[in-house]
Amino acid sequence: MKFDAREHKEFFDDIKEEGYHIFSRQKAKTPGFYPNAFPTYPKIDILEIKENDVITIRAFFALSKNASPQIDGGHIDLEVEYVDQEAKTLFGNIITELPATFALSKGTSIELNLDEILFVHAR
Repeated sequence: MKFDAREHKEFFDDIKEEGYHIFSRQKAKTPGFYPNAFPTYPKIDILEIKENDVITIRAFFALSKNASPQIDGGHIDLEVEYVDQEAKTLFGNIITELPATFALSKGTSIELNLDEILFVHAR
């Protein structure tokens, strides 16, 4: 994926600060936030998610350190460790093997908002 960092500042700021950006349904509604259109994902209710469930997110990573880096992204599966139904957030442990150059790796626990979760796998 290649696009101008000046046109998508908030997206690139996330990648510069965190080393990655997690796709957000809310941010996808903002025209121009993402360089491409993405499919509509099924609506998820926080009450459907339990500890030990497997969920899927989409993350983006810079492939280079230059001013306008090439970006790669893909789906990542996580095992749910904790769900805060009131705040509509959860913690998940990454179970997908990722390249060593990425800012996230298998075994990393991250906090997610409900709008960042694309799928909950059937139990």
